[in-house]
Amino acid sequence: MAPTMTKTRKQAILAAALHCFNANGVEATTIEAIRERSGASVGSIYHHFGSKERIASALFVEGVTSHAQLLTSYLARVETAEQGVRAVVHAYVDWVSANRELARFLLHGRSYAVAAEGETRLTAVNDENFSAIRARFKPWIARGDIRKLPVECYVPLLRGAAQDYARAFLGGHVRTDISALREVFADAAWRALAPWARSPRR
Repeated sequence: MAPTMTKTRKQAILAAALHCFNANGVEATTIEAIRERSGASVGSIYHHFGSKERIASALFVEGVTSHAQLLTSYLARVETAEQGVRAVVHAYVDWVSANRELARFLLHGRSYAVAAEGETRLTAVNDENFSAIRARFKPWIARGDIRKLPVECYVPLLRGAAQDYARAFLGGHVRTDISALREVFADAAWRALAPWARSPRR
């Protein structure tokens, strides 16, 4: 019973912190506000996390990991390069649609997670969680099924448009639900990475 209760308490703290962070910002949120919303004691909060910044870090890692798990499951079902490109976009849009509060935090809370864990730690988390993209795309790139580009170009071209729209959508700046544009962003990503795509002439 104790492990379950501990896990439940930690999740309650994370859920409360997420609400407070998104409503007021990480800097303005106090441990007392998290305690009041979660029902946990201040001692319990410090026992599980140690600081407000480490709560922010835990939320960031949880978000990156849950998105990566969904992405891995989508990529496991594809066979072609085009399907793979579309799967990356679909996974991102679907994850944002299903986890709007956590997605909002991920788009704005990285600096606080870095303060707690350091850039090296979060980079390692990202690298580990997105190894599925590299593993699936490497053969397609080698065969010419996807344009060969500098490695740092792929993620921005795959999900950059969807991510920019997600930031505006979750911030309440656009009305169209991101899920309604799922194929629009997938089409754009494939047009950018298809083997027949060419850079404009100068």
